[in-house]
Amino acid sequence: MSTGFIIALAITFVIIIGSTIWVTNKAYSRKPDPIDPMPQQEWMQKELDQ
Repeated sequence: MSTGFIIALAITFVIIIGSTIWVTNKAYSRKPDPIDPMPQQEWMQKELDQ
């Protein structure tokens, strides 16, 4: 194996690992979708049922 091949292999692994970390960080930094709160009337009805 020549030196150029080893360097190309190392650069390829760095690009793959770097892009994986970047995509993962982008996915985890996304704000979650807001959950709609229960309407007030339904909440009062649940309280009365208990």
